[in-house]
Amino acid sequence: MTKPRLCFVLQDALGWRTYRARLEAVLATRDDIETLLIPVTMTRRDTLFHKRNNMRPRDHLFRRIDPIDAFAGRAGRAIRAGLAKFRPEAVHFAAHWPAGALAGQPDAAPFTVTLDNTRAGIERDLPRGAWTAADMTREAALLRAAAHVFPMSQWAAGSVIADCGVAPGSVSVIPPSIDVTRFTPAQLAGRVGPLRVIFIGNDIARKGAVDLANWIAGPLAGLAELHVVSGDPAAQALADRATVHGRVPNDRLVSELLPSMDVLCLPTRSDMSPQVLAEAAAAGLPAVASRIGGIPDMIIEGKTGLTVPAGDSARFVAGLVRLAEDRGLVAAMGTAARAHAIEAFDADRNFNQLIDLLVTLARPTGGKGI
Repeated sequence: MTKPRLCFVLQDALGWRTYRARLEAVLATRDDIETLLIPVTMTRRDTLFHKRNNMRPRDHLFRRIDPIDAFAGRAGRAIRAGLAKFRPEAVHFAAHWPAGALAGQPDAAPFTVTLDNTRAGIERDLPRGAWTAADMTREAALLRAAAHVFPMSQWAAGSVIADCGVAPGSVSVIPPSIDVTRFTPAQLAGRVGPLRVIFIGNDIARKGAVDLANWIAGPLAGLAELHVVSGDPAAQALADRATVHGRVPNDRLVSELLPSMDVLCLPTRSDMSPQVLAEAAAAGLPAVASRIGGIPDMIIEGKTGLTVPAGDSARFVAGLVRLAEDRGLVAAMGTAARAHAIEAFDADRNFNQLIDLLVTLARPTGGKGI
């Protein structure tokens, strides 16, 4: 029997690099399919005029091109060339904008997409003024054309269904997925001394590291100490209030730094489904994070961590004080977080389920189409 031909078009930017690496590892274990991987690598110059989710106040003056339209045109040429040569029976896109290269093509293979947000969801819940009504309509049409949609959270799934009109039966939530076997859980029981708080992320202003450092130096002084992992050069300005590690290789983060911490704190003002929360959970760390986007799907409130309204300094401080003063609660939450990571964030299980669904979508092309 001929193996189904599956193509994976994978974005090679930001958190999508980790998604790509882990999916590639899972694909390498499958001998029942024939696969082609097409990386989407675009320079900053290539996307200079493309609209983005995190547009700054004046970006709209020159960022006028919808990336879905861009991939339907010139930006999607390499994708279409690869598909034409390989002739897949099903195609998966992560993230979803590059699917514009395939949607609407005659005799195209069925395609699926992974996404962590929708434009409508962002403008309603994390308003940035990035997307117009026409942009939202264009995205909704793209998602309705997909054979299946894999949002990373119930938050995103709700918008895919309600705002974009995708049938609920064509939507399956797959959260950020990691190799949980790489993580050795922190041994939190019996720890004493200041609560060791870790922040991980770039763009430290948006993600709240500056606020967190001020809390550590102010109301949390003597109760907690802060460790900052960030490639943002601005992080060095926090060195008087935190231990700044700079950019840390993931292997060292997993094997050394996370196991030595007590809790992860992410007081971010704008985020979708941060993979760092899955990594912290796999390391057996509770998290205190903003109650925005898909974050409430990644933290079981009061069991694996705490969520706080974004920008509510008093509640963030109160949550961290509570953990600093109750180390038994920290240990219990850490154990629950590790169990939750194994159940929800295991890439082997999650990606094999995605691949299995693609196999069911694969159809003979009879030598036609792309």
